[in-house]
Amino acid sequence: MFNQPVESARELLVRYHSGERIFKSASLDGAKLRDADLNHVSLVEAYLVRADLRGADLREAHLERADLRNANLSGANLEGSHLEGANLAGTNLEGVKFDASIMPNGRIRWRGI
Repeated sequence: MFNQPVESARELLVRYHSGERIFKSASLDGAKLRDADLNHVSLVEAYLVRADLRGADLREAHLERADLRNANLSGANLEGSHLEGANLAGTNLEGVKFDASIMPNGRIRWRGI
């Protein structure tokens, strides 16, 4: 099952909890992943438009070039995550923890900055 496309939030969570961590190019438009534990997940080039990731644990996640337009990340923990090239247009980022994250512009975000 590893390295197979993932197309639903439920499938992602089942496979993640089975030990899989790499979900490149996952198609998760509108996925409901509120409060999900996804630390160390790799969602490189994932399609997460309108995804509900409120309160999700995405510490040290790889979200390079992910499309997160109009997603809701409020209250999510993205400490140490990689967001280079990610599209965050229209994304709700209220209360997101970004400490030590690499932001879409390639800069590292430190607490208080």
